[in-house]
Formats: sequence, structure tokens, C-alpha cells
Amino acid sequence: MIEAKIAVLLKKPMTQNFVSLVLLQGVNYLLPLATFPFLVRVLGMERWGLVYFGYTFIQYFVLFTDFGFNLSATKYISSHRSDEKLINRYLNSAFICRIFIGAISFIILFLLISIFDRFHQDAGFYLLYFGIVAGNVMFPMWFFQGMEKMKYITIFNIVAKLVSFIPFFIFIRKPEDYMLVPVFYTAGYVIAGLISLYIVYFKERMKWFLPTFTEIKFALTDSSTYFLSRISVSAFTYSNSLVLGLVCGNMAVACYGAAEKLYQAYNQLLTPFTGVLFPYMAKTRDIYFFKKIFKRIVTSNIFLLTGILLASFWIIRIIYGQEAQAGSLTVFRILLSGCFFTIPSILLGYPFLAAIGYSSYTNWTVIIVSLVHLLGLTVLFFSGYLTINTVAVLVVLAELLLVTFRVRAVAYYKLFKR
Repeated sequence: MIEAKIAVLLKKPMTQNFVSLVLLQGVNYLLPLATFPFLVRVLGMERWGLVYFGYTFIQYFVLFTDFGFNLSATKYISSHRSDEKLINRYLNSAFICRIFIGAISFIILFLLISIFDRFHQDAGFYLLYFGIVAGNVMFPMWFFQGMEKMKYITIFNIVAKLVSFIPFFIFIRKPEDYMLVPVFYTAGYVIAGLISLYIVYFKERMKWFLPTFTEIKFALTDSSTYFLSRISVSAFTYSNSLVLGLVCGNMAVACYGAAEKLYQAYNQLLTPFTGVLFPYMAKTRDIYFFKKIFKRIVTSNIFLLTGILLASFWIIRIIYGQEAQAGSLTVFRILLSGCFFTIPSILLGYPFLAAIGYSSYTNWTVIIVSLVHLLGLTVLFFSGYLTINTVAVLVVLAELLLVTFRVRAVAYYKLFKR
């Protein structure tokens, strides 16, 4: 009887998608947790700071070329899954938009390298990193999410991670090998992007054709509001390392980045849940189901975080070594304490409020909080208090403000009482 129930459960698309995303997160965790400590030790903190700064810098272009499609297109495709021709036209329109934005991104990168010494002195390094953007443009994650076929997202990410990370251990042997890091990143993302194109246009039987200008304009306009919110999220993630790198140097980025990677890894534990919940909630609006998931995850988060905070000293030392521990331990504890707010905030955001019809509120609150965060960074800079620890405190305060907005919306609209 139990075996039969399990078999039925495993056949459900939502369960299959969740399992795929769990496998994906397993790879996303294991490889970075092995790779980043290795790079810190082999390259040294100074070179690791440059590598992390370059990776953070290029993420702005990744975010720009995504242009919010990971949310808007997921919702559109999920809502029109029964109309294959309509999905095909939207798919091609979105691809054209992303290719065009990718070309603009490369021009912007080239201008930055040409004008500013901070980027010009390592011009080849940043140009090599741009391959991540090209590979990401090829990969329509939003298509697979909307169609609830997460196994393809798993394939893309596993290929990208394996091709990128495994060569690190083979070819990077000394600090001077830092230039190989963007080379392997580019190889992984481009190969995975080509595989995803094959899956979309051959296995999923989509057809390539040129959509009308009106269709392209619609796809771009539909995604623009989401883009504003997603670019605002960079204030929480990428702007901190970028500002620290520009103002305080590579060593500050190295210490902050080592802690931030673990902080982000913890938040990404939710990816299997949010990746499945967003299209499911957009389609069903099953609030009762969401409430059960929300309460269980938030409760588990409190106990798990407490244990990690108590063991934080040994976690940093074991993962990064004694050199990184001195600069990263305090900032790690500060950032990790913010996860008491980030976990419920992430769940209440796009998988819930945006999915059930409050996307405008969700987007604009992210924008407002991000502007407050950027204002805080500006105040810290001009007051002379910009350090890795003060930036971390600012991140926690911003996350507290964001979860307050989202809890207020749930209470105001009485969503959990339905």
C-alpha cells in the first residue's frame, strides 16, 4: 500500500519537478563548497578577491539580459500551456529580446573596460567572464519552469557546473592561474546553453521563426516591471561586493565574498521549493497548501539557523582555512542572522504574493527596499564607515524591512485567512 502511494506521488509533475530541483541544488552545493575553498587556498585571498569581484561584476550583465523573463515568462507560459503556438511565439520573442540586450551588454562592458582603469588593467579577465552572459542568454529557464519540466534546468546547471568546476582542480595550481577561472566558467555555460537550445527546438518541438514587432514589444514590456524588481535585488547581492571592491580593494571583497557565498548558499536551500511553488501557485492559487509549506519551512529554519550560528567558528575554519577565518567570521555571523528574515521573505514574495496576483506590490517593495539599501551604502561611504561588517548589517536591516512589507501585505489582504 505504501509503495503504491509513493509510486503515484512520484508520477506527479510537481513531485518530479521538486526532485529535479533537489538534485540540482545538491550539485550547486557540493561543487561550490569544494571549489571555492580550493580557490581561496590556491589563489590566495588577494587573487580570490579579484576572481570574486569579476564574477560579481559580470552578474549585472546576466541580470540585465534576464530582464525579468525568469518571472514574467514563467508566469505567461504557465498560464498558456495548452496553446503550443502561443508559447512558441512568446519563446522566440523573448529570445530575440535577450539577444538584443546581450549585444547592448557587451557594448557597455567594452566601454567600461576602455574608460576606467579599474577594469582596463584586467580587460582580458572581464572579457573572458562575458561568456557566462552568452551561455545564460541561450538558456530559457523560464520556458522549462513555465512548462513545469524542471529536469531540463537540472541538466543545464549540472553540465555548466561540472564543465566549469572540475577543471579548476586539474589546471589551477598557483595564483597566476586565476585567468583560467573565467575560461572554465565560460566553457561550462556556453556548452550547457547549446544543449538547452537543442532540447527546446528538437525534443520539445518548438520552431524557430521571426515573430512580429508587436509580439516582441509585448514580451519586452510584459517583463519590464519584473526587470526593475530583479535589478533592485542586486542591491542585496551584487552591489555590496562591487562597492567593497571599488572602495576597499580585493582583500575586502575576498573576506566579504567568502562569508557571502555561504549566506547565499543557505538562502538557495529554498530554490527547489520556490521553483516548484511559483508556477504551481500561479496556476492553482492553493493558499491552504502554501500555508502548510510556509509554516513547516519557517519553523525548521529557526532551529537549523541556531545550530549553524553556534558552529559558525568551525564552519568557516574547516571550509576556508585559518587565513579567511580572521576576516570572514564576524561578517558570516551577521549575514547568517539575516536568514531569520530572508527565508520567510523569499517564500512570501514571488512564489506567493506575485503568483496569486500581487506582483506589482511585490516588485515595487523590492525596488523601494533596494533604494533604501543603496542609500545606506552611500551614507556609509561618505561617513567613512564602509566596511565588510557595516555592509553586512545593512543587508540584514534591508531584509528585515522587506519581510515587514510582505507580512503587512498578507495581513492587510487577509490572505492566510482564506
